[in-house]
Amino acid sequence: MKTTRSHRFLRYLLWHGQRVINWFRSKLIYARDARDLTHQLFSDISLLNEQDVSDTSEKLLEYCLARGYGPETQKIWKTHAYRLMLTEKWISDVLDLHQPQAKVLDLGVKDVAGEYWRFKFPWVQWENTDYDLRFPWKTTASSFDMILCTELVEHLSDQVNEQSFNEGFYKLGFMTLLGESFKALKPGGWLLITTPNAASVFHLKAVLRGDPPWFFIKHVREYTMPEVVELLKNAGFEIVRKQDIHCMTVMAYSDYTPIFQLLLENGFPTEGRGDDLFVLAHKPV
Repeated sequence: MKTTRSHRFLRYLLWHGQRVINWFRSKLIYARDARDLTHQLFSDISLLNEQDVSDTSEKLLEYCLARGYGPETQKIWKTHAYRLMLTEKWISDVLDLHQPQAKVLDLGVKDVAGEYWRFKFPWVQWENTDYDLRFPWKTTASSFDMILCTELVEHLSDQVNEQSFNEGFYKLGFMTLLGESFKALKPGGWLLITTPNAASVFHLKAVLRGDPPWFFIKHVREYTMPEVVELLKNAGFEIVRKQDIHCMTVMAYSDYTPIFQLLLENGFPTEGRGDDLFVLAHKPV
């Protein structure tokens, strides 16, 4: 009888002891790791010079004013300063500064970002598109050294046809864009894609707040890194570099510690949670 009571008491101590250990682990270890993860989230933008960021914001404002954009649009473009500066670094790693004849196709109509690219890379021959990218392009095959596709694929819907109309989303617009990019690039050419990360902490925060998991509600579809990589490989591209970078919502939130702690406590992945995806792909020679 005494042995039975002793065993019960021991189990009681072990059970409550484990709860105490788990509590300390959650409040101390996970909280510390979550803070570190939040700090790491901003590591890319922390390397940018504050004066350079300020100068870039002023340059974007200048382009907005020249186009007659109102305060709301000016504010939106100002939030893109970090993304544009980091994209510029990725472009610089690819373009040969001593290749004045380099041809780059910037997908979409010329906008504020297009003005910025021409300002930063004046030796490049820039072209833009003014047609529906979900259908065959008006470009010559194997004619571009690089294609820039920034914050665009999330706006592409499927082409409407009898088989797919209103039955689902098949990524047909994105797939066409990749196929046409492959044709338009020279052998050895580069494709740089940036697009919102559907698995980011920003999206998780939105869901927990009760909002739709979108960076921008008017986007057709936002993607995760594995999806983008798979589509690129299926189109014939080789992945050279890929990274999730937190650069789009920097001015909206700064502390994602509770989100990371929730992920840690429940055993979910904490990597790949930046708000934007950067993927550099290569057309094989």
